[in-house]
Amino acid sequence: MSFIFGIINLDGKFVNQGEIGFLFQAVKWEGFKEQIEVAENYAIGYCHHPERQPKAGIFVDDELIVLADIRIYNSEELKKSIVYTSPEEAFAKAYLRWGVHCANHINGDFAVVLFDREKNEVHLFRDHIGVRPLTYWFQGNRLIFASHEFGLAKSGLVTSTLQEEYVVRSLFRLKGYYNQTIFHNIFKAIPGRCSTFSKDKTETIKYWRPEEIRIKKDLTFDESVTKLRQLLASATLNRMENGITGAHVSGGLDSTGVACLLADVIGDKNGLIGYSWSPEQLEEEFDGLNEKELIEAFSSEKGVKVKYLEFSPNEYVQNGLLPEFGNMYNEISTMKLAEKDGTTTLFSGWGGDEFVSLSTRGVYNHLFFRFKWWTLGRIILRHGIKSGIMQLRTEVLPLFVPFGLLHTYQPIDWRNLRFFKLNFILKHWKLIFFHSRKNIFGYGNRSRFMLNLLHNYHLPERMDNWCLFAEKYGLDYKYPLLDKELLEFWFSLPVEHTFKDMSPRLLYREALKGILTEQVRVRIGKDEGQLMTSMQLQQKDGKEYLQDLLVKSRQENQISFFKVEEFQKLLLERPDKKQFSEFRKISKAIFYLRMLGLVKNYLSNDPCLTNTRLKD
Repeated sequence: MSFIFGIINLDGKFVNQGEIGFLFQAVKWEGFKEQIEVAENYAIGYCHHPERQPKAGIFVDDELIVLADIRIYNSEELKKSIVYTSPEEAFAKAYLRWGVHCANHINGDFAVVLFDREKNEVHLFRDHIGVRPLTYWFQGNRLIFASHEFGLAKSGLVTSTLQEEYVVRSLFRLKGYYNQTIFHNIFKAIPGRCSTFSKDKTETIKYWRPEEIRIKKDLTFDESVTKLRQLLASATLNRMENGITGAHVSGGLDSTGVACLLADVIGDKNGLIGYSWSPEQLEEEFDGLNEKELIEAFSSEKGVKVKYLEFSPNEYVQNGLLPEFGNMYNEISTMKLAEKDGTTTLFSGWGGDEFVSLSTRGVYNHLFFRFKWWTLGRIILRHGIKSGIMQLRTEVLPLFVPFGLLHTYQPIDWRNLRFFKLNFILKHWKLIFFHSRKNIFGYGNRSRFMLNLLHNYHLPERMDNWCLFAEKYGLDYKYPLLDKELLEFWFSLPVEHTFKDMSPRLLYREALKGILTEQVRVRIGKDEGQLMTSMQLQQKDGKEYLQDLLVKSRQENQISFFKVEEFQKLLLERPDKKQFSEFRKISKAIFYLRMLGLVKNYLSNDPCLTNTRLKD
């Protein structure tokens, strides 16, 4: 649990000591303790929750300076190659041995800044999947970095304006631009890569290349099950720490699987608490599966207490309006509850269904373009011709339509144009109307499908959000299903093992047989009827609250290129098939008010922020 930050002048100029103080004050949460080191042309430091031990550290020798926010999970293997006494020293020694590809030898969660003083180069590293965040600003041989972009913007040390393209991409949900933050000239370091800065050049190299992993063609399905079980257990247990452990429990395969692995090794069940997004009681009727029954089955079998969320009036919407928090608003309330319990680590099943518990998505594409039409036909007959045709339409047909005219993953919702003024649309017409949408399924390569899921960076997007606020509440998130060794094994599997018998997630289910609560293990689908109904009710209750905020924003400050009145009208419209759903209506209003909060809090001098008054 730590944030890192610093200033490095590659032209040799001294760093003003007061500047690192400004940066620390901008990066930290209230009450955080800091450790700062200033010498010659650099000033670096880290800060942490006052009641938690830092997970960051500084290593300095004659050649290198390493500032690392790091956790290492393959220490035993790593110590066969290098000798070290601290994680940050481990990274330094790894760099001296393997160069900028050293990060590929470390299985862990990390954000690392390494200053090679002999070469006068700075290297920024993030772990393979992006659990620990890292952002930077670089101009004129001056590098300023921090764990989150909001600290950089708030520090006053960098010049920035609102990145309008970010706004367009966010509202239209365009993927593939993860490194671009909402602040112009402030960027995110990309997971699995090393970015190098020197006086002569700036370059980024990709050190983690799962696409180059060789498939073990002779591996049997049963051997895959056995190995996967071992890796799931080690990935979870290696992340355990002292103190109270929390775990998401949704009744789904991924989160409950991780919770079961924890429950089987923690003797004192008072040291393990489950957290559910679903309410404990819901009087309203709802459609679909009652996931609470699955949660209770886990709780009873494993002897683990599960806590359910109870929202105060407008709490769900207020969570969504936090300027720095972008998605999954339930989690803020979970963090607050975990803080009260004294929980120090919170395990999540996030990322499982992209890899180790991947469903049968992409299978029809794989079989069609591999000319395995006989197998494909048998599958369609077994599962139904109508559903088969729909699946082919989704995964295969778009690849025969030129220029991406038939969308394959996330179609653009042109109704969003109503929220922008005409001059803004004309300014960004190329991005809006000619955005290139990459086919998510590939051409008959199911491994390529998984790589595409990895490289649209929706995984670290959520983790960045959660990490920022987890530090505030004294938590450290753990994502064992995204473990480096586990993912590398997954990419080495014969692809047919991932959709054997066209039974969704069969490999994962078999690997956790006897561990995962059976009622959960054999469940079908991902339906969470109670949770979805609860969220819809929370949003509905917040509509009047949002309307008041929109009116107030028009009376005070507003973002000039938005039509605020359209968000107000949207909330008042009656449900219609041609209109946004109630869920989308609330989301659009929250999006605008969150953008307004970001500009007001961090870019108060930006010309896009106007003081136009609401006309009578």
